[in-house]
Amino acid sequence: MVTYKRVYVGSQCNNSCLYCNERNRPDNPELSETVARMVHNGGVDSIELYGGEPTLRRDFFSILDAARNQGFKRIKLVTNARAFADIKAGVKTVESGCYLFEIKVHHHQPGIHDYITQASGSLQQTVEGIQNLRGIDTLYQAPFSAFISLRISISRYNYEDIGRVALAFIPYEIDRIILSYDDSGLEMSKALPHIQNAISATILNRVWILTQGIPLCAMTGIEHHVSEIYGTPYGEYKKSENCKKCVYDEVCPGMDMRYLDNFGFNQLRPVPESTHIRDIKTLRNEQD
Repeated sequence: MVTYKRVYVGSQCNNSCLYCNERNRPDNPELSETVARMVHNGGVDSIELYGGEPTLRRDFFSILDAARNQGFKRIKLVTNARAFADIKAGVKTVESGCYLFEIKVHHHQPGIHDYITQASGSLQQTVEGIQNLRGIDTLYQAPFSAFISLRISISRYNYEDIGRVALAFIPYEIDRIILSYDDSGLEMSKALPHIQNAISATILNRVWILTQGIPLCAMTGIEHHVSEIYGTPYGEYKKSENCKKCVYDEVCPGMDMRYLDNFGFNQLRPVPESTHIRDIKTLRNEQD
């Protein structure tokens, strides 16, 4: 996987998700500060813009122009895609050099999705946004297609349905699915069986799927679906003394601090040995 320089562009959003980790973040940079955060470091030539909802900024296209002028070869946008219900916004975004989209969803049923986002009609707009982004290359004869990664946010409100959510969106020609463990109030032992089922169902439909925010010790047998082995983990992570006994200690960042504040390490057990560790270390080294 590609390593991205992650740039936060502000907390403004047209959703108000029940467990949002960014809602109260007091960091809303001006354009000049946002551009300053884009300065290259470590030879990274790809950038990820996230918030909040980046498309709500009045200077959104100026930010895309700045990223392109900084020399970034890839621009990825983390978005709820509601803005792209207007296909003109989608076309302008792609024409501005951004064709990698990580689109956040919570459910395939409007009642549940819109309850989580606290925004009536939000699922409909997100779906229209996905459809428009997928159709741009055909309708406007663009030289390339948008790459659409669906980020399903796992929470106490939807964890039993995540397999059905994934299957419901696959017909929209999704390129990749990410199961993102975003709700620190959801006990992992409750969600893991549903996560495993979602992975199996998605693979059967020939769509690549990854998890985010779940340690390798909880993913025995399907460790290669843990996104953290392919790149820099999101958020703040911590390990326990027991992690030193785990065969994955070198390649696993640990557990998200917010989850540990609620549940601690009680349900996480070190894995003494694994037939997959050599392959995982090889995958990790290929990314470095």
